[in-house]
Amino acid sequence: MNILLGLLVLAAIAGLAATTRTRTAQIARMAKLNGCRFDREKDSVTTELTAGRLEFFTLFFHQYQNVCTCSDNLAFIRVADDNIYADDNPKTKPARITIFTAELKKRQFPALKIAPIDSPFAPSQYALMKTNIPAIDSRYRIHAPTPAAALVLTPFIIGLLKTRKNIYLELNDNALVYHENAQMSIAEFQPFRFRAIQILREFENVILKLDQANPSTTATLTPTAQDAAEQRAEAMLKALCTPQNPVQMREGNGWRGMWIIVLLAVLLGMSFLSWFILNNWTAR
Repeated sequence: MNILLGLLVLAAIAGLAATTRTRTAQIARMAKLNGCRFDREKDSVTTELTAGRLEFFTLFFHQYQNVCTCSDNLAFIRVADDNIYADDNPKTKPARITIFTAELKKRQFPALKIAPIDSPFAPSQYALMKTNIPAIDSRYRIHAPTPAAALVLTPFIIGLLKTRKNIYLELNDNALVYHENAQMSIAEFQPFRFRAIQILREFENVILKLDQANPSTTATLTPTAQDAAEQRAEAMLKALCTPQNPVQMREGNGWRGMWIIVLLAVLLGMSFLSWFILNNWTAR
């Protein structure tokens, strides 16, 4: 009996340890360390005002998990695991990638889309452009509706495209999506997030410098668009503060805590039963 009790205790400890080692649990801890809100699942990683503007989100079916959300003075930022389904067949196995999204609060990006040539996301409605850099043109399809897109192809971005062959980057209106056509491991999750933030900061600096040099030629907002930007910011703030998913997460944690209590109660009961049996045998 004591051996069985010991095995049950070890199994309980192993089960609790395993729950802290899951991908979800580890990303949740990283989100907390980075000051981000964490959602196990989310219907969208962009607001309704910008969801339809990025071609990436209009292709295939997307399901978002392990969503980390944070905000600064310039943008709302999310990092998430995206399960992508080629069709609506429930038996279809999804492709899993980690994505980074950002939505500027008061500025706009020039429209641009960069994807590996063999990517299922490479097709675009926008005109195809060439950089005349063989290391880039041989790897990527770059689409842009206006010449303004060339403004964000800075030496830093060009260097990134020369050295990496798996980048997907799309800008439109105030929104950005970036991924590397793979689901990042736990060890790669933070470096991926830092790379994406570095890209976002590069674009923000370009837009700010162009705004200062010649406001009439940049992608800053007009007065009427400024009102729309404020509405976007309010919508993003509302989405950031929606309590629905955190409640679901707390409910999940509550169930986990209940199971732990039940397991401990069972273990205590078995301990008492073991003590009672041993005492009775001793009395006899």
